[in-house]
Amino acid sequence: MLLGVTGVALGLSFMMKSGLGQTALTAFLQCISLISGMKSGTLLMCFYLLCVLLQLLIQRKDFDKLQVLQLPVCWIQGIIINLTCYDIAFLADIRPVSYPMQWVFLAVGMILVSFGVALTMAADLVKQPFEQLIVVISKKYKKPFNFLRCGADAVFITCSLLLVAVFSLDFTMLREGTWISMLVLGNTMAVSFPLMQKCSICYRRKNEKKEVSL
Repeated sequence: MLLGVTGVALGLSFMMKSGLGQTALTAFLQCISLISGMKSGTLLMCFYLLCVLLQLLIQRKDFDKLQVLQLPVCWIQGIIINLTCYDIAFLADIRPVSYPMQWVFLAVGMILVSFGVALTMAADLVKQPFEQLIVVISKKYKKPFNFLRCGADAVFITCSLLLVAVFSLDFTMLREGTWISMLVLGNTMAVSFPLMQKCSICYRRKNEKKEVSL
């Protein structure tokens, strides 16, 4: 699971550095970052914390206590993004120098995010805070998950466009990569999730055999 969380954070970092756009959520958070001066990773931590609190408010007694571990997930992902994009100079300076390399960074980022989320889901323990909030709202109000998830992306993109226009921000947060990632990430999950599920099942079976032999 920790590997999956790390993969997602590194993937987001690659997408942010690509300069071709990023996910709807991180594009919105980076707009806030440019306006406020706060680091993107710190803003992601705050947003994920809000997601966990909203889950708790909606579910109340039905809130799975294990999901409190979403809080360290928030912290780990935020720290990794801050380290790779701001705090460690030689990592922060690794950026694409040509348009083809920008696409390489974007592709690597999408693959890491896809497999990271898939690995976290396959572990079936602690969920990604934002995705889990959408799941909770979906179950509570009987709305399709895909409808809510796409709606959330649309809201984030609209807010980002407004912030770019009002504050004259750099448009690199919302470029062709944003739309490509919206189309491609879901499809790559169709490959990565079954693969990670199989790996997870094999790992559990090996552990069960070891326990039986002991």
